[in-house]
Amino acid sequence: DYDLVKRCMYLFAGAAKENGAIPACLYTKPEVHADDIFLFDYSLFFISCLHDYYFATKDTETVKELWSVAYRQIELSAERIGDNNIVKDSTDWWCFVDWNDDLNKQASAQAIFIYTLKQALMLSEVCATNTEIKNIKELIEDLSAAAIDQLWDDEQGFFVSGSDKQISYASQVWFVLAEVLSVEENQKLLLRTLENNPKIKMNTPYMYHHLVEAFMYSEMPDEAIRIIKDYWGEMVKDGADCFYEAYDPKNKAHSPYGSPIINSYCHAWSATPSYFIRKYSLK
Repeated sequence: DYDLVKRCMYLFAGAAKENGAIPACLYTKPEVHADDIFLFDYSLFFISCLHDYYFATKDTETVKELWSVAYRQIELSAERIGDNNIVKDSTDWWCFVDWNDDLNKQASAQAIFIYTLKQALMLSEVCATNTEIKNIKELIEDLSAAAIDQLWDDEQGFFVSGSDKQISYASQVWFVLAEVLSVEENQKLLLRTLENNPKIKMNTPYMYHHLVEAFMYSEMPDEAIRIIKDYWGEMVKDGADCFYEAYDPKNKAHSPYGSPIINSYCHAWSATPSYFIRKYSLK
């Protein structure tokens, strides 16, 4: 339903903050208005939505009209980059990534920025100015080089995050999606992650979606299918007729809200296996 996707993008663009930041969510009644939550990654994912919409529809008119909104998310996100070309880690921001209070999100944020910048670069061929294209290319180069230089721990073979050099599933998955390493290196990183099973795990189908996608990016469809069957399949075994917002197969009472009673048991971000099955003709 392309019109529905298009409508949603315009709603978010129209509800942007005064400085141009895209909100994490909005309401349409009694009138369209943004919530007061603004997330580093969700704002950047406006670019992802526009990117996916364009390559599904080739609707250049909409891309041209919304490009300035998308590019503004890049400008705002770039304000969080330190002198070392690493996204600053502090307590005055919120990058979602996953429902996990123990997860340090600096590395994931760096990778998500690179990931969305590469999508913006593909969109820029439609409507961006030469200056904008130059800025995007420089950001990709600088952020990628800094990630390898400062966030990659060659001895351990993992990307680390924050002052404690935390190793998590999320950091590895997002850097695979950011494609700062080769396909072969990403394959080894994913297998190493599964083998070592970092303490900081994933708590949502949302984050598991990105793990599946990382396997597909790395030309490992068998592993992607196994994750879908093991994770979403476990929900089915538990009697789910819709997929959950948060789900830990080893702790089925897990809740980001303090009680599973408050969890959403029919959540949009949880239904993505159908997307992968269609996109990649998985069997």
